[in-house]
Amino acid sequence: MKNKILYIIPSAEIGGTENMVIALTSNIKLFNFEPVVLTLQHRGLFHEILDKYLIKNYYLNLKKNPLYGVIKCVFIFFREKPCLVQSFLFAGNIFARILRIFFPVPLICSQRSTDNWRKKIHWMVERYTSFLCCLIVSNSNAGKRVLMEKAGINCNKIVVIPNGIDIEKIKQYKTKSGSFLHRGIVVGSIGNLRKAKGYDVLVEAASIVCKKRKDIKFIILGKGPLEHYLKKKIEQLHIDDSVELYGFVDNVYNYILHFDIVIIPSLWEGFPVVALESMACGKPIIATTAGDMPEIIQDGINGLIVEPGNAKAMADALIKLVDNPNLMKKMGERSEGLVEKFSLNNMVREYVSVYENILQKMQPKFKKKHLNKV
Repeated sequence: MKNKILYIIPSAEIGGTENMVIALTSNIKLFNFEPVVLTLQHRGLFHEILDKYLIKNYYLNLKKNPLYGVIKCVFIFFREKPCLVQSFLFAGNIFARILRIFFPVPLICSQRSTDNWRKKIHWMVERYTSFLCCLIVSNSNAGKRVLMEKAGINCNKIVVIPNGIDIEKIKQYKTKSGSFLHRGIVVGSIGNLRKAKGYDVLVEAASIVCKKRKDIKFIILGKGPLEHYLKKKIEQLHIDDSVELYGFVDNVYNYILHFDIVIIPSLWEGFPVVALESMACGKPIIATTAGDMPEIIQDGINGLIVEPGNAKAMADALIKLVDNPNLMKKMGERSEGLVEKFSLNNMVREYVSVYENILQKMQPKFKKKHLNKV
């Protein structure tokens, strides 16, 4: 019988964390584990994708009916009987910690970003409830540092497991270079349209660039709460002919492969998967210093690094690349070589090791039984 792991995550929208959970749960099945996913909010696209991978999933819809959601959660726990729980994002972590008071199952929490949005009260809650979890997995060194500095959590309680991507799968999508989106230079950006991702800064940078170059097209992939605001800002800056919001797309690789440059304008971050995906597609990247991006993107080697929130610096970096086609090409080639160490296989193996170690400590009879490779 496989060991069942319950994964708790707040939202059902698709973003970096949700995609990582899909990748992890769909591959962890190849080991001696059975994943079950629980979201705190309503059913959404996230559940539909999990269904395609035949991953059992539930939703609580706590915002609409908190009491029913809590009762449903108790029922799910008794029905599934997980031997381990892993939670994601602040709301998911706190919910799982409260749950552990009533169900003493080993809990692993997660840190996915530097969470600059948090106020002092959030860090206090993090600190004084951290005893309820066995371990915190951060996807970045920056995330680990912020937990130690702002929440006062002991470094021994935090382990860093970088995000990984399916490099071989991405290679299968590779086609001839060139753009089907625009005849000139195509600059792409991918992510949820929310404050943390810095898309208002990217739009301002695009406005600066468009005054100097008329052959550049900006494509932004993703949905989120700032979509309407960004559309209005684009119209107000009179750059709607040069900047387009494409919304959510099923296969980002088909777009990344036809981008000439990828921009990651984040104000705060953890370890962005889109950076790895863009590198695997052989693209030069312009990114901010947020999170662990300076460890992924080496300034002047496979991309350019700017300070978060600096639209002019972002525009200058873009013009520098566009004016130097050979530099763009070399940076893209270097990206492909640097991404190899961030494989999905490595990430899954590290999680398996963490799960096995915790279960061995909590359940002495637990035996390691897994395949040699993903």
